[in-house]
Amino acid sequence: MTKRLPERWTLLRAGTPTFDPLTGNRVPTTPTEIPWWGLLQKRDLTTVLVEEFEDGHETQRLTLLLMPGLPGGVNRRDVWRFDGPADVTDLVQIGDTVTVQGTPRTRRPATGSRKPAYIAAIVRHSSDIQE
Repeated sequence: MTKRLPERWTLLRAGTPTFDPLTGNRVPTTPTEIPWWGLLQKRDLTTVLVEEFEDGHETQRLTLLLMPGLPGGVNRRDVWRFDGPADVTDLVQIGDTVTVQGTPRTRRPATGSRKPAYIAAIVRHSSDIQE
């Protein structure tokens, strides 16, 4: 039995867009929210991977570990919102979002059970992105 990861995250999966009948343009819809469990970590413990820009915002690349079994899986460009608890991490604040970069990978234990242990996704967090 896999131990549950300590942080609460919500997948903000884009809904099916509607189209404006007059212009034919896509009109975004409210995203579907799927609550899940995960753990946000630094990608490299020895270096700081924060980029600072002249206008004051920062971006950083992190690793988001997620419990396996998410309906629909984890996809490239998924957006996740951190829901707490606040005392678990200092990398993001409650309500911050991260965006998956690249293809998430399923990780299995080296020995014993071959069931997936977790899903690892490289994510980007930016201080100027609002939900």
